[in-house]
Amino acid sequence: MLPRHRIGASLVAAALTALVGCSSGSDAGRDGAGEPSGGPAAAPDATSAAKATQAFNSAKELSRQVGAMEMQITKKCMVSQGFTVHPPDPVAMPDADSADAPEGRVSPTAEQAAQRGYGAAPATEGEQPENSTQEQPGPWRDLPESEKQRYTLAKSGDPDQLVSYETGEGKFSSPSGGCMGETRKKLYGDMPKYLRLMWLTDNGMRHEAGRQAEQSDAFLKAVGNWSSCMEKAGYGGLKSPTEAVKKAKDYYGGKDAGKNLDAAAVETGRKNEITQAKADANCADTSKYDTVWRTANRKSLSALYVKNEADLVAYQEILTEAQKKAQKMLES
Repeated sequence: MLPRHRIGASLVAAALTALVGCSSGSDAGRDGAGEPSGGPAAAPDATSAAKATQAFNSAKELSRQVGAMEMQITKKCMVSQGFTVHPPDPVAMPDADSADAPEGRVSPTAEQAAQRGYGAAPATEGEQPENSTQEQPGPWRDLPESEKQRYTLAKSGDPDQLVSYETGEGKFSSPSGGCMGETRKKLYGDMPKYLRLMWLTDNGMRHEAGRQAEQSDAFLKAVGNWSSCMEKAGYGGLKSPTEAVKKAKDYYGGKDAGKNLDAAAVETGRKNEITQAKADANCADTSKYDTVWRTANRKSLSALYVKNEADLVAYQEILTEAQKKAQKMLES
C-alpha cells in the first residue's frame, strides 16, 4: 500500500468542529454527485486552470470567514441559554496549500529525524504523550461531567439526529438540532447540499488528487528508489514510507507500544527509531519522492478544480449568502 500522505486539515474543518468525520471506505473512483470521478483528469489549459483555482481559493477564504462567524453565533446562542463556561476553541491546522504545511511529506526531515525520529516513542512516567487529547487546565475542565453533557446536548442536540451526506468513503454529518444545528440551518439552508459542496471542496478533490498522484509512474518510481535506498541502509523489505513508521513502533512493542517497558527499554527503542528516521530522511531526499508527489498532486488538483468549477461557484454562492445572514445575526 502506498503512503496516504499527510495533509493538514483545513481551518473550516476546525471551525465546524462538530462535523462527524467520515468512516473509511473504498478508494475506488466514484461518479456520484459531489464526488470527483476516479482516474487521471485531462490537463486543463492555463486560463481555465487559473479561473477554476481562483474559484477554489475564493470558496476556501469564504468558508474560513463564515466558519468563524458561525462559531460566534453558536456561542451567542449558548450564552442566551445560560451557559457561561465554554470549552476552548479548536486549534486550526494549516491547509495543505499553506507555506508551512508539510505538503504530503511522510518521511521526517533531517532535523525532525535527529530530534525526535517519527515521534513514535511512548510516554514514560511523568511525560505528556504527543498530541495528547487531555483537557488543559481551566474553567471548562473543572466543570462537573453532568454539566458538560448538558452543554453538549444544548449545543449539538440529539446525537442520533444528524443531517448527513454519503461521500462514498463514509458519512459526513452535522448536528440537526441544538444551537449548532439551528445556526447552520439558518445560515446554509439546504444542509445536504451544503455538506456535499463542503466535502468536495475540503476533502473530495484533495483525496482524489492524492490517489491519482500515488498512481503516477513518476511517483511509483520514486518510492521504488526510496525502498532501494532504505535496503542499502539496512532496512530491507519496506515498500513505502508508511511502512517505515509502522516499523518504528515495533521498537516499542508494536501495537502494544509502551506496555511493560521500563525507561531503559524505551530509551533503547528511541535510539533505534532515530537511527532509522535519519536513514528515512536521507532516502526521501535522494529519491525525491516527496517533490515528485507534490508535482503530481498539484497537477491533479488543477484538473479537478476545472472539472468541478460549477460546484465551487455554487459553494461560493451559498457561503456569500451565509455571510450576509451571519452579519445580521451577530448584529441583532
